[in-house]
Amino acid sequence: MRLLSLATIAFLCGVGTAAVYRRFMNRDATSRALKRLIAHLQEIRLYADEPALIWRAQIAALRESARLFVTMMKPSLMVVLPMVWLLVQFDAGFGHAPLPLNEPAIVTVHLARELNAGDAATTLTAPPEIAVETPPVRVLAQREISWRVRPVGAVHGSAVVQIGEGHFAKSIAAGPDWRWVSPCRFRRILALAIHPWDGRLPAGDVKWISTGYPEAPWLGWFLVFSTLGAAFELWRR
Repeated sequence: MRLLSLATIAFLCGVGTAAVYRRFMNRDATSRALKRLIAHLQEIRLYADEPALIWRAQIAALRESARLFVTMMKPSLMVVLPMVWLLVQFDAGFGHAPLPLNEPAIVTVHLARELNAGDAATTLTAPPEIAVETPPVRVLAQREISWRVRPVGAVHGSAVVQIGEGHFAKSIAAGPDWRWVSPCRFRRILALAIHPWDGRLPAGDVKWISTGYPEAPWLGWFLVFSTLGAAFELWRR
């Protein structure tokens, strides 16, 4: 089911990307620039014993590369910004899996200030299905506090870190079922664009909270299926 979802979304992304390039790219100018670029690259091979000719061919190849870049700039700009956002979302949905049951994981809090003696009383409260196995372990040089946790049942809830008077929540998921997860919750406003379902951390001492979700390879499959989608769009027209 997970691979099928990734394949479907990637295929549609490939179709949409090819459609944008087909609609907004100057195909005649692009074709001419590409042919001239190939011709100049062949010159470099043919005149290997003529440094002056090779130098002129290299300059010409760079010039044609710049022209090719210009002809493709408009559709590229239209595609790159939404694609970057989509890839970040895909990394959350397909690049990480929920915590496996009965396997240890690490929850880490990074502070925006230096640690002090009072931080030894920092607590992590997790759902009943998540066992907190260790007291807080402080890494002074990194400004981090970590706990080892172990899921004993499937769950999708929140872990709450209490530092002094402040409470900071972080979503946590475990179990065999696939779901979208947020590996890290930030205090930065960028967090709203990256993981809107996890939200932005409130102001306070905590800079970010991470959950040690296992990584899952997905980018290679995305490239394969998106390429198939682009090829299908080009063949269809």
